[in-house]
Amino acid sequence: MGLPVCWKIQVSAALSALLLVLIFAAGCSSSPVYHGEKPPPPKILVDYQRTGGIAGFSDHMVVFDTGDVVYMRNTGSGTFTIARSSLYELGETLERANFTHLAPDYPAKQPGADYFFYSITYDGRTVTTETGGEPPELVPVIMRLDALLAEHS
Repeated sequence: MGLPVCWKIQVSAALSALLLVLIFAAGCSSSPVYHGEKPPPPKILVDYQRTGGIAGFSDHMVVFDTGDVVYMRNTGSGTFTIARSSLYELGETLERANFTHLAPDYPAKQPGADYFFYSITYDGRTVTTETGGEPPELVPVIMRLDALLAEHS
């Protein structure tokens, strides 16, 4: 079985609060010099959360449309920037998943221990799934986000 839903929500809320603190702290490190109007703040491209697994993962990563990324794991937190080409590839992968046609939830087909629980928010829509319940359209998205987090954190 996975974690109880109420526990997942509490952990998610705590991670979200910590992630917001990291985002604000990252923005306060130096004051940019503006000549004229300030540029608009970056928009969130994708908000990704992965919890569970045999190692007890607790990952939260937010990718902005500028390529800036903020992440938090149970091993630490930080920021990085991905190349424009990687950002484009990620955007294409997200578009191909066709979030508007996905259901909001894809539970595991069979109960099991140590499953991963995923929550992906893209274009104003959140889709959750568990190991063994992932729709085929979401598998490349999960693989890309997992790889991005692994190579930069």
